[in-house]
This record gives sequence, structure tokens and C-alpha cells, in this order.
Amino acid sequence: MPSLFARLAVPAAATLLLFFAAPTSAANFTCTTPGATCQSAIGYAVPNATTYGELVARFNTTTTLPELLGANNLPADTSPSAPIAAKATVRIPFRCRCGSNNVGQSADGPIYVVQPQDGLYAISHNVFDDFVTYPEVAAANNITDPNRIDVGQKLTIPLPCTCDQVGGATVMHFAYSVAKGDDTSGIAAKFGVNADTLLSLNKITDPKSLKQGQILDVPLPVCYSSISETSPDHNLLVPNGTYALTAQDCIKCSCSANNYQQLNCTPVQDRRCPAPQTCDGGLKLGSPTNGTGCDSKICAYSGYSNTTSLSIHTALVPANQTQCQKGGAARSEVAGSMWRMSVISFHTVLILICFL
Repeated sequence: MPSLFARLAVPAAATLLLFFAAPTSAANFTCTTPGATCQSAIGYAVPNATTYGELVARFNTTTTLPELLGANNLPADTSPSAPIAAKATVRIPFRCRCGSNNVGQSADGPIYVVQPQDGLYAISHNVFDDFVTYPEVAAANNITDPNRIDVGQKLTIPLPCTCDQVGGATVMHFAYSVAKGDDTSGIAAKFGVNADTLLSLNKITDPKSLKQGQILDVPLPVCYSSISETSPDHNLLVPNGTYALTAQDCIKCSCSANNYQQLNCTPVQDRRCPAPQTCDGGLKLGSPTNGTGCDSKICAYSGYSNTTSLSIHTALVPANQTQCQKGGAARSEVAGSMWRMSVISFHTVLILICFL
């Protein structure tokens, strides 16, 4: 039987480090709806030169190659062996689950297998870029003594995330590691978010207090979706500049303008995929009507079902739903203001008649 110390993955030097190393700045993202699931992502700086296939293996159970390519807006036929330079930042997508403790974490992984000379601090810092702290890894795996882990032991890595709306809007929460020279206004501009929202969401009172390696919750705007609540992909979130494959990889959805745009979904040319249903009038998926402005409609992707065979559904919707809804609200507000002005004018006339 091997000795106890032969079984331990963490060496003596790393053991001392665990006693003295302060937790990193990985954030527990607050989730207010326990049990909710959604899509999320982190901006991962690869420690050494690698490939997309190796990244998929590293973040196993949470990320597939098509999801990784879509999150980084790479061609769908990109080879798994395509190289990634050391220190390059790659967006890693994964499923998020809100826990009963109001903390969001990656669902079901990734799973890391402990290697010789590993320690929890080295795993969280060197392998997963400080998006988790070693106490968080220990807690997720019911490890009471973080200095005692075994070679070959499988560890669940709880990546930070949340599914909450921000300001009443649905967003994709992106965990961002602050780089040297970053400031909040620059980060906000880079990702197209409001700087004040970024500060408030991360409870930052002093914009100059950012530290390199600090993990921020960046709420990425997503395109408006017409996917039915009954579809398995009803909570599909696609930020600007990315795409996602859905309906068993038979539909490609992208967001190329801003969060007011209707999600653009097109069929994937694959003979195993069925043709999407047509909208009223025989319109094909993605085809617009002849209307203009808010009267313009488009045949949009509305989800899929797979009871006996895959069926891809469509619906005829306003081409720019959110903008038109906002416009309608604005018109109502203007109309209300005009009505109030009319009432005021009427009362003013009555007062003048009384004086006369």
C-alpha cells in the first residue's frame, strides 16, 4: 500500500502556500431565482499555447466545440487542432445554474482530474485563471482539508455566473478578469454596457479601485428572441458578435447589431436537418414582409420539438419587436402628455372666462 504522502497530490511547498495565500478575487455572482438555468461565459486567458480541442477537453461537460466556436464567432468548420497562442483570451460558454444559496455556478462541471504535484491553489490559479478560489473548489467538492487531495481525484470546478435580469432586461452574464491598465469606463465601452450599471452590479464605489485579476460581472446585451417558452432552447441568449447553434445544430442564430435587433436565425445546410416550417403566406425562415417600420414583419425562428422526429417551428413577428414596443410606449406617453395639455388648456380657458 502506498504511503499517505505518496497519495497526496499537493507538495509541501504548496501546502504552506494554502495556509498563507489570500483568496483571489473570483466573484460569487448573486442569483435571485434558485433553480434557474441559463447560458453564461468567462473570458479565459489560456496559460500556455493550446488548441480549441484541448480547451473543450479542459472545460469538459460544460462546453462543446460548436459552442466554443460560436461564442468566439469562429467559422463552424474550424479544426479542433487550430492553435491558440499563450495568453490569448478565449470566451468559454457554459450552462449556469442558480443554487438554493442564491449563488450561481456552472452546472455539472467542468471536471478536473488531480495530477501529481497539484494543489487546490495551483488548480484554481494556474489552470482556471482565478475564476474560482481554492476555498470555493474545496466547498464544491466537500473537501474539509484543502491540503489533502489525491492524485486521480475528480474535482468539480464551480465557475461564477448568474441568470438574473439587469434593469428589467435579459442579458448574458460574462465573467471578466480585469487586465493591467483596465478601467470601468473602458471595460463598459468594450462590451457595450452602461458604465454606471457595471459599477452598480459589481458593487464598486470607487472606479479607480479595480485590481488586476479582479473578476467582474459584465451583463452582455442580447438580441430579442421569438423562441416559444415550450421550446427546449427557450432561454437561448446570443450576445452581439457571436452565434449559437440550436435545434440539434440545425439552426444557426446570430446577433450582429444591438440588443434591440430581432435574433437572426437561419437553417444549417445539412441533409440530416429537416426544412423549417414556413410562416403564413408561405414565407420561409428569415424572409420579411413588404411592410415598413413597425408594420414590417419577419418569419422568425420560434423553437423546435422532437417528439417522434425533429420539427423546426417559425412565427411571423415584428421585424424589430423591442424598438416598436418602445416606440409604442413612447407614443402612448406623448399622447398622454397631449391629453394632459388639452385638459390644462381647457381649465385655463374656463378661468379666463370667469375673470371676464
